[in-house]
Amino acid sequence: MIEVPARQRPPRPDPRDRPTQVVWALRLWMIAGGLLIALGAFGVVADAVSLGFDFGVLALDFLIAILGVVYLLLGAKTYRGAVQWRSSLSALTCVVVAMLLPLTIGFQSAGLAIVLAVAVVGLFGSVLAYRPPADRWFKCKLGDCPPEDPEDSDR
Repeated sequence: MIEVPARQRPPRPDPRDRPTQVVWALRLWMIAGGLLIALGAFGVVADAVSLGFDFGVLALDFLIAILGVVYLLLGAKTYRGAVQWRSSLSALTCVVVAMLLPLTIGFQSAGLAIVLAVAVVGLFGSVLAYRPPADRWFKCKLGDCPPEDPEDSDR
């Protein structure tokens, strides 16, 4: 018979030792998620009232709101210490900004420009999450943290 080992939780860094960059990265991800939800909900209501139920436009607004929910869910998982979600959230913010930039320029839409600006806020959170002190915290396992560099003392 094959022995299956018990499933263990991956080691997590201590939440009390979060550097400032980690806290601000998580705040920016949450702000971007909340604003995307608000913009999506506002877009659904405004477009339903002005255009009727044109499902092409409403689908885009609904996708923006869903994107905000995903930002919030992944950010909450990362904040609770499931640090493996950092790369997923960072990749998502990069993809969203990369997709919205040509769409905003191509359609010359003020609404998409606002969504792009909110997505860039989330991208700044991703940049902060990969700064050296934050990166060290995310890679740290309980009781097994790499030594701190003296140049990175800007906690």
